[in-house]
Amino acid sequence: MTAPVAVVGAGPSGLGCAAVLAAALPVVLIDRIPIPGGTVGWDNREIRGYVTQVRRLGTRMRLGETALRWDAGRLLLAGPGGAEWLHTVGLFVACGLRPATLADWRVTGDRPAGVVPATVAEHLLQAGVRLWATVVVVGDGPWAAPVARSARRLGTRIIAVSDHADWADERHPRPKQWSITGRDRVAGIRLEGEAGVTEVPCDGVVLAGDPAPARNIDGAVLPGAAGVTFVQPLTPPDPAGRFRAAQDAARRWLRTYQEG
Repeated sequence: MTAPVAVVGAGPSGLGCAAVLAAALPVVLIDRIPIPGGTVGWDNREIRGYVTQVRRLGTRMRLGETALRWDAGRLLLAGPGGAEWLHTVGLFVACGLRPATLADWRVTGDRPAGVVPATVAEHLLQAGVRLWATVVVVGDGPWAAPVARSARRLGTRIIAVSDHADWADERHPRPKQWSITGRDRVAGIRLEGEAGVTEVPCDGVVLAGDPAPARNIDGAVLPGAAGVTFVQPLTPPDPAGRFRAAQDAARRWLRTYQEG
């Protein structure tokens, strides 16, 4: 029996990979979230169509499981039932994008609760719960304005640390250095620039910088990892565009694989 291709990420990119690969090889589609769709959401009309398409091709979905390690054609998965090595002919990493982290921003100071990536904030705000009285949104990435608008509708005051932010109630330019203050919970941020130090009180910080590939599978993080194909384009941003871009990447891999 032919070993499957493993695709990690069940958003538009992962589904696009599966739609091509499953026509020629067994495919296992893995996602740590127990439903497909990624950040687009399981109930998106396009996503529902893609899921139907890959299921009809025989794609086996392992949702609610996390890919931990890639090692010479084996992928370690962990889920509610335990851990298991999956033998594969190749690994596609289609885990989507993430905003810049505190480490990426070189933020110093405390690490209290209340600092969240914009992708997480976006999901929480969709529930209609007011999370903050005053929130600092850091960065000019594609999530910044949508998160700010959603939070404002719920009565939150928006402060931006950004070079371009027409969506904020108050804006500060990106500083040379910044830090977070607060012990158990965010109390504010401290901005250090040419004009001196500015203290900005807030009860939450949203990281919304430029997108970067989300890679947390040991052995499948750096470009050039043996047997790994990364399908995490920065553009296009729309689900249909990402689905098609992933299909193109899968076709290129499949041609190489079939040629031996």
